[in-house]
Amino acid sequence: KQIKPCHCVHGFFMSDINIKLHPRQGEALLSDATEILYGGAAGGGKSHLMRVMAIIMAVAVAGLQIYIFRRTSPDLIKNHLNGPSGFLTLLNPLIKSGHCKFNGKDNTFKFWNGAIIWLCHCQHEKDMYNYQGAEIHVLLMDELTHFTETIYKFLRGRVRLGGLQVPEQYKNKLPMVLCGSNPGNIGHVWVKAAWVDKLKPMEIKRMSKKDGGMLRQYIPAKLNDNPTLLENDPDYADRLAGLGSETLVAAMLDGSWDIVDGAYFDEFDRDIHVMKP
Repeated sequence: KQIKPCHCVHGFFMSDINIKLHPRQGEALLSDATEILYGGAAGGGKSHLMRVMAIIMAVAVAGLQIYIFRRTSPDLIKNHLNGPSGFLTLLNPLIKSGHCKFNGKDNTFKFWNGAIIWLCHCQHEKDMYNYQGAEIHVLLMDELTHFTETIYKFLRGRVRLGGLQVPEQYKNKLPMVLCGSNPGNIGHVWVKAAWVDKLKPMEIKRMSKKDGGMLRQYIPAKLNDNPTLLENDPDYADRLAGLGSETLVAAMLDGSWDIVDGAYFDEFDRDIHVMKP
C-alpha cells in the first residue's frame, strides 16, 4: 500500500530515499487531475506529499521547474526545509552523491538533470509580481487558504510548459498544480467554493477557460489517512480535540469545510440546516 519509486540515477536508486507514501497520498500522486486540492483535517500528510511529489518529478523529468509556496518565509523553512522529513533530510543521499545541490541563498535544490525545486513565499499580493516572468511547470501551494484568490490565480497563470521536453508518460500530467490546505483562514471561502462546493470528493472535472481550464479534483484527507503520524504521536488527535472551539475542532480534526469560526453560527450541521433545492 506504499509507493516506493525505484528510478535509477546513474547507478543510484531512488528507493534509497525515504519517499514512502500512504494510500490516500498515493491517490494524489497518481491522479489524472492537473489541479488538485489535497487536505481537510490537520495531520493528513499534505506537506510530505508535496515534497515527495517534487522529488519524484524532478528526478523523472529533466529541466523541470518546480515551485513550492508557503505564505511566509519562516513557515517555508520550518515546514519544508528542516526536520526529519524535510527536503534536506529526504534529499541527503542525493546531495551526498552529488546528484543534487542545495543553494541556501536562493533556497533551491538543483538536480544533475537540470531540474530545480524552488522554495518560495508570497506574503503580500504585491509580492506575486516577483514571479511574473517565471515558467512554472509544477506549482505546489501549501496551506492554500493562507493565500488570497488573486495570488493563487496569478501564480497559476505562470504555470506553463514553454519549451520543456516532456517524457511521453508525463504528457497528460504536466503542467500541474497541487495544493494542500486545512479549512479556515483568509482564503477559506474562495477555496471552498472552487473545490469543495464545485466537486464531489475524488471527482475529476475539466474547468472552463475562465476558470483556468485544468482538470480539477478535491481529495479529502483526514488524520487516519496518515498512520505514520498516528503511530508516532497517538495523542495528537486528543490535542486537536482540545482546541476549545467546537468549530475549530470540527475543521482541524474532521476536516469540515462547513464549520469555521465566524461563519454563520457554531452549531451549523449540513444534515439539519441544508435542504435540497
